[in-house]
Amino acid sequence: MVKLTTTSASGWMNKKTKIKLILGSASPFRKKLLEEAGFVFDVKTADIDEKQIRHEDFKKLVLRLALAKRDAILEKYTLHPNSILITLDVVGVHNGKLREKPISKKEVISWHKEYSKGKTIIHCAIVAHHVGRNKTLKAVDTTSIIWRKIPNRIINQMANDPITYRAAAFTDRAFLHYVKELDGSIDTVIGVPVRILEEFLEKLGYF
Repeated sequence: MVKLTTTSASGWMNKKTKIKLILGSASPFRKKLLEEAGFVFDVKTADIDEKQIRHEDFKKLVLRLALAKRDAILEKYTLHPNSILITLDVVGVHNGKLREKPISKKEVISWHKEYSKGKTIIHCAIVAHHVGRNKTLKAVDTTSIIWRKIPNRIINQMANDPITYRAAAFTDRAFLHYVKELDGSIDTVIGVPVRILEEFLEKLGYF
């Protein structure tokens, strides 16, 4: 593995290429996944109003959201030219209905009761932008889920857990224990398709 080191002012870099990696997300799930994959990075947040960005095609919607986060971070911060900014977004679609971050207990409960009926599609957009080269790579990865029935007591516990409202569609607790079939990558469900990220970083000269 390539050694990683810190800089005093601008965050973390690949020691070999001296390219800094920036995660444009406040998600604790994404942060944990990337750390477990061996990446070291700075974190910047976009703080956009996602509800103001809409599209009837959900794959195009999730990509628009990830690109909007990129644009917002580039406008908000002065990033080192030798940096790669990673922004992402996830939406769930259950039986054709959009599932983003829930906003109420009622939504959490009704969504999780529906999941055992039909199929949930997860779209995850990933955008990698090299600041100095002004070059962006982008993709949308898709995973589908068939669920077991989630007990009402578990659903009620999740509805009372604040972290439930920080993830699109469903919680990691629901996913880890009540998925019957998964067609695709667990990383995509969590919110970072690592294999695509590694391909993009290689193309942008990080490795």
